[in-house]
Amino acid sequence: MIMRGDESLLKSIDFDFVADIYDAYVAVDFDIEFFNKYAKAAKGKRLELMCGTGRVSVPLLKKGITLTCVDYSEEMLKVLERKTTELSNKPRIVCQDVCELNLEEKYELIYIPFNSFSEITDSEKQKTALDRIFHHLSDDGIFICTLYNPCYRIKTADGQFRVLGRFPLEQEKSLVVSYYNQYDAKTQSVTGMQFYEIYNSSNVLTDKRFLEIHFSLISKEAFGIMALESGFAVEEVFGDYDFSQFTEESRFMNFVLNKR
Repeated sequence: MIMRGDESLLKSIDFDFVADIYDAYVAVDFDIEFFNKYAKAAKGKRLELMCGTGRVSVPLLKKGITLTCVDYSEEMLKVLERKTTELSNKPRIVCQDVCELNLEEKYELIYIPFNSFSEITDSEKQKTALDRIFHHLSDDGIFICTLYNPCYRIKTADGQFRVLGRFPLEQEKSLVVSYYNQYDAKTQSVTGMQFYEIYNSSNVLTDKRFLEIHFSLISKEAFGIMALESGFAVEEVFGDYDFSQFTEESRFMNFVLNKR
């Protein structure tokens, strides 16, 4: 059962439009063991924010990890609910904006996977989200926030049209995903479009959709300052999911934070 919060949300990326096909083109698992390590070590409750359809959640649930899963896309959460119907270890699923997080519980581990914090594009809302997360973190808890390294991500935010790939769907259909991104240095944000074309077994186009993209590129220094202002201390910054230390050439900035 999905618990619902405020439904009047302005979404920077409205994944409701592609929830039914999201898992077809986002099927990576390179970060699962990273989160599994921290989840196994946590002795108390665990909270996944901006969980989507459960790309990370479901593998952890299957490993026996108990989770509360939060996202503001009800359609994405419906997919998660269907995927966990047969599991004996079911998550608590809550439809809520991380900026208005109110679960009335404390968690030893809180994490945001897949660079999703960047989808909060307003700097004041970013600070509000960190404040709400701090409030929900136990005194000895850990908060993990994954972000792209702006220096890396800007390289493909050049306005060029690119094809992400062709992916199989049920009933011998296939999905072609393409996109373009454009970086705005003044706002330090990326805007663009993703295009979705569904073809039948005869390669005839049967459905076409598009999704507007808008997310922030947050520097290591800027995130560190925001986290400090919210009461966090930076324990580690990894440059990838193999626990390698961050360098200027790293693809990711995976922050491991605790309470100061």
